[in-house]
Amino acid sequence: LRDALARLRSQDLEELGLEACLVQLAASWNAKAERKAVVHLRLLGDLADLPQAISISLYRIAQECLTNAMRHGGADNVYLRIERAASEDDLVALTVEDDGGGDASRLAASSGHGILGIRERIAAFGGSLSISDATRGVRVIARIPLITAAPAQIRGLAPA
Repeated sequence: LRDALARLRSQDLEELGLEACLVQLAASWNAKAERKAVVHLRLLGDLADLPQAISISLYRIAQECLTNAMRHGGADNVYLRIERAASEDDLVALTVEDDGGGDASRLAASSGHGILGIRERIAAFGGSLSISDATRGVRVIARIPLITAAPAQIRGLAPA
C-alpha cells in the first residue's frame, strides 16, 4: 500500500520535474527483478515549462501505459517517447510502443479503468488518443495541445 501511495504522490514531480521523474519511472521498471521487458526512454524538446497539470497527466499516462505493456504485452522492449513539437501546433505527444504482439483493437475497446483514466486526462486538455498496431506490438499515442490548455480545463482535472 505504501508503494502504491508513493507512486501516486505528485510531490516528486513538482520538485524534480517531468523529465527527471520519467527517467526514474523507466529506471524503476528496468530495476525490477521480475521485469518482463526493457523500457527505453526518449525525451525530445523542452518539457521543463509545461503546465503542472499537463506534466502530471503525462506522467500518469506513461505510468499506465508502461503498466499495461508490462502486465499484458508479453514484450521484450517497450519504447516510451515524449516529444514537445516546436511548431505552430504547440503540442506534446507521448508514445508508448511495445514489441509484444498485443491486439490494439482489443485495447482500444477496453472498458478498464486504466484506459478510461487515460482518455479522461487527454480529453480534459482537448487532446487525442490513438491506439494502433505497431510493427510487432501495440502503439499508444497521446497528443495534448498546449495552446488550448485553458486554465479552466486544467483546474477541473484531479492530480492523481
